[in-house]
Amino acid sequence: MGFAEYLGVGTRTVSKWEARGADIEPMPELQAVLDTALARADRASAERFRLLIQAGTAARAAAGRRRGSAEKPASAPVASAAPMSPVVRPAPMPGRSVRAARAAAVSAEPAARVARTSVRDRTVPPSRLRARRPPGQPGPDLQAVGGSGGPVGPAPQPGATPDWSTDPLLQLQARTVPEGGAPTVSPTLACAPPEALADAWVRARAHTPEPPGGHPAVGRSDVEAVQETVSFFSRVDHRRGGGHARTAVLQYLTSDVSGFLHGRFTDDALRRQMFAVAGELACLAGWMSYDDAEHATAQWAGSIAVKLAAEAGDAPLTGFALRAMSRQVLDLGQPDRSRDLAAAAVSGARYQLATPRERALLSMGQARALAVAGDRQAAMVALKQAESELAAASSADAEPDRVFFVSEASLAHQSGCVLRDLGDLRGALEAFERSVQNRQRSKFPRAHAITLGDLGDVQARLGRHDDAVATWSQALDAMSGVRSARTRAIARRIRVMTASKPVRVAGSEELAARVEHYLAG
Repeated sequence: MGFAEYLGVGTRTVSKWEARGADIEPMPELQAVLDTALARADRASAERFRLLIQAGTAARAAAGRRRGSAEKPASAPVASAAPMSPVVRPAPMPGRSVRAARAAAVSAEPAARVARTSVRDRTVPPSRLRARRPPGQPGPDLQAVGGSGGPVGPAPQPGATPDWSTDPLLQLQARTVPEGGAPTVSPTLACAPPEALADAWVRARAHTPEPPGGHPAVGRSDVEAVQETVSFFSRVDHRRGGGHARTAVLQYLTSDVSGFLHGRFTDDALRRQMFAVAGELACLAGWMSYDDAEHATAQWAGSIAVKLAAEAGDAPLTGFALRAMSRQVLDLGQPDRSRDLAAAAVSGARYQLATPRERALLSMGQARALAVAGDRQAAMVALKQAESELAAASSADAEPDRVFFVSEASLAHQSGCVLRDLGDLRGALEAFERSVQNRQRSKFPRAHAITLGDLGDVQARLGRHDDAVATWSQALDAMSGVRSARTRAIARRIRVMTASKPVRVAGSEELAARVEHYLAG
């Protein structure tokens, strides 16, 4: 994970390199990034790398000789072999490997290599929304649970940690917030808790010692106060990044709000409202922790959000929390888990009872997960569904405040990410440009900076290096005052890309200096 962070690429990309070894052929721009990283390495590291390459090459050659001698009949005369057409290999360019030269030659072929995909031109049956799996591999059990719209998801696997066994109120009361790490989300997280576990929660709460002065009486004004606080910090997160107020949100969740959840309510409706708004706060704490690269805290808070939403009977909130967790594990290089969580987020009442704007958000999340999984048709169907839902949204809808940020700019950005992951760079370019034009930059500087970073990457991959440098410069402008691990990852990616020879154009040195200043802050 540290190597991926240094290069500014996804952990899934590095995992793929490690799994396929010598069979992998990086794209030209990634080859340039690797060449630059090698050039920056100290002499001892470079020498170790050279020795490892020599050893691997020798081992592959020996294996090839053994395989060839075993397959070729001893009596077969050489002259009897069928004539072969000559294979033209691209000559290596100065300072680059043969593999990089071959990849560059392929990318220089006609633009028809990049298949342009339009969302409006795709008409695929809704059944394609189910993600493909290799033959014989079991899929997740996504059964609907009850009539209250509780969360569903992959069936629990043998030996999996039963996340549902821990009462969320006791988790909050303990105030043991984990920090650091990059955990794997448990398969049971998206499943509704068995009745036995729900009963265990009630019994556990009955045995907790009563605080001095007894449990406080909770009124409607308390619910409104928590909702106002969630709205305030959510807007701070979008303007300044998760690193600015994450600890304050966690402190508020584990102190004041935890006390409200243990309080006395006049009726069950009020109790459900408090649990729902507490679930929104937990989801916000998880999202801010994810944005600040505190992944263990993000998973902890996300699991609490799902449990609180289930206890409140708020199905759309459950989907909202699962969508956020799907996004986290996607960035952590767990595409299968991301796809399962995204499927659970759009399943049953979580999607059906949501407002059009929130349904659009859930569909965007599923499209991203399916695109990374390589299911083009299903991803495009989900993207088109998001487009349709957002078009149906109206200011007259009684929408939850948690989706205030979902807009045409959000859809365009997610569309660009989906098209980029599917290999449609020109389609991604247009989508990112549309997002930049439509974004309310003063309200959402972090999202604007991330979109500009993604746009610059696509411009560089298409050979438009002057445009990429100008776009990245705008991205750094938008990052001013933002504390986010995601914007810092973009800055590191810019640093590596601007150091590569193809991107060294006018202004790249000044841009590199600005990147170092931002990362040092």
